[in-house]
Amino acid sequence: MEANILGQDDQGCGVEVFDENNNRHSISINWGGTIHKHSTENYPLQPENRTPDEQRIMTQVEERAKYAAQQEFPDAEILHPMWDPAHVEAGLRSLASYDVEAFHEEFREFYEAIQDPKEYVQDPEMDEPTAVVNKPLRFSDDQLVDVADLVVEYQLETGQDRVVGSYPSWPTEETLVLHLPKVELAEDFVYEDQMEDVVVSHVMAQIRDIYLNMGEDPPEEYRVEGIGKLHIVGDEGWMERQSTTG
Repeated sequence: MEANILGQDDQGCGVEVFDENNNRHSISINWGGTIHKHSTENYPLQPENRTPDEQRIMTQVEERAKYAAQQEFPDAEILHPMWDPAHVEAGLRSLASYDVEAFHEEFREFYEAIQDPKEYVQDPEMDEPTAVVNKPLRFSDDQLVDVADLVVEYQLETGQDRVVGSYPSWPTEETLVLHLPKVELAEDFVYEDQMEDVVVSHVMAQIRDIYLNMGEDPPEEYRVEGIGKLHIVGDEGWMERQSTTG
């Protein structure tokens, strides 16, 4: 998608985006990242009147507009850092430089929890498919400087939300969060040899999904398989097309 800044004032900025069908959209975004107005002549303005594909395009256009605005105005807080590919890339670099022995010590609990969240939390009422195991990391200048305890979010079988653990009060611009559901690892999986690859691949897949969420093909180095973001508006057929055209 092509995006251009239209102007700015004290309240926010305007962005025009041309979508995958070359249809023009005009989006007003306030400096806190809220979409104030989204105008187009090519799709229904009310979500309930759109087809699923039209809704996908409208949502991706808004994400693309916010990304363009954040790049143009880097001091604004338009995108949450975890949806800014440059931020997640910086976190990835910090992981790459982390001491291997420290990694083995700090990530053992994450490794155990993603295999069996119910056992980790010890809540027999957990609806295990809803469980997400989060691992917050703090980085600065491409170095990992702190590793927090796990935060497990899930629902009970009754549908009630539960959270075990708490997030650290680190600046968001210094925080990277790993988040994985229950994962089945191979029987011959060797923690010391393979867990770092699992974590790095997950972060790369997060970057992949940030681009897909705004209707863009990821850069070549991030066209990886695996679990990234858990909720995106990306093209579900993208990975299959890569395997047939690559």
